[in-house]
Amino acid sequence: MIFFGGIHGVGKTSLCKDLATLHEIPHFSASKLISNEKEEVYSRNKLIPDIEQNQDFLSNSLNRLTISGWFLLDGHFCLLNQSSEITRIPFETFSRISPTIIIVLTDLIGSIQERFSQRDGYQFDSKLLESFQTAEIEYAREISNHLNIPFFVAQSGDTMSIRKIMSKIIQ
Repeated sequence: MIFFGGIHGVGKTSLCKDLATLHEIPHFSASKLISNEKEEVYSRNKLIPDIEQNQDFLSNSLNRLTISGWFLLDGHFCLLNQSSEITRIPFETFSRISPTIIIVLTDLIGSIQERFSQRDGYQFDSKLLESFQTAEIEYAREISNHLNIPFFVAQSGDTMSIRKIMSKIIQ
């Protein structure tokens, strides 16, 4: 599993869809797997009330998938809780789902705000998004160190670098 992390609005799902098509490998979105497992309608609400419980749903959903070979999973290392506080997803989640490689997608805060505005019709505070993106990168690095797996940071829109990383991984 190649785990693509990044904050909301950075472009993970769009990028992963493109990469999955290019490399002819499956792609899954953690939030959609969780929604399907909970049998809930997928929500665009970015404030998550039950972060820890959702990770159990993700693990269960991934355990039921029958995939041979590489696949992409886009998700998060941190989320915003109901109080808009940056909250780390428990380390145990990543230990259970066993990613092989971690790639964190980043972007300029202004670009992320623009995506939110166009896609969801609202705006997050730029300082919150900046702190959120920094926390995402730092925690992803910690997880990769603990799991002893490769870690990359890629800029959204830098398709050449991202394709280079993918070409080294998938051969």
